[in-house]
Amino acid sequence: MINLEIKVVASNIEEIKNKAIKIGVSNNGVLQQTDTYLLVGKKRLKLREETDRNHLVFYVRENTNDSKFSKYYIVNIPKYLSPIIKKILSAIFGVKVIVNKKRELLIYKNTRIHLDTVENLGTYIELETVFNNNQKEIDLTGEHNFVISSLGLNNLEKISSSYSDLLLSK
Repeated sequence: MINLEIKVVASNIEEIKNKAIKIGVSNNGVLQQTDTYLLVGKKRLKLREETDRNHLVFYVRENTNDSKFSKYYIVNIPKYLSPIIKKILSAIFGVKVIVNKKRELLIYKNTRIHLDTVENLGTYIELETVFNNNQKEIDLTGEHNFVISSLGLNNLEKISSSYSDLLLSK
C-alpha cells in the first residue's frame, strides 16, 4: 500500500477537529495504541497493539517536513498471538523504542486524520491519504492538499520524523 502523509505539531486539537467537522469527516472513535518499534536499520517495523486488534506494520518513507509518500505493509495479528510474536521479534531484532498514544481517528474520503496525543511528546495532527490502484494520483494529491488547507495545517510546525525518532532524540 502507498499513502501520502504529513505530520504537524498541534497545540489546539479541538480547533482543528472543529474545522474537520465542517468539511464532513466521519469520526471513527478514539484508539489507545502502543507501538513497539524494532531495531531494523533505517527501515521501520513495529508491532501496533490496540484494544480490539493488533498488527505488524513495516514501512519505508523519507524524513522530510513536507508531504511524503510512504510504502507500507500491514499484517493483522490475532490478539492471543501478539505477546509471543512481540517476544520473538524483540529477541531477534531488539526493541528500539515504545510509543504510547491516544489517537482520535477522523476520515475524509481517502484521508485518515489522526488527532494524536503522544506520551512524553505532546499533541500532533497526522494526515494519511491512502492510494488505491483504482484512483488517480492527481485526485488523491488534490484531496490531501484540500484537507491540509481546510484544517489550516500549512501554518503549523511540520515534523519530518516518526514519533519513535522524536522520542529517541529527547
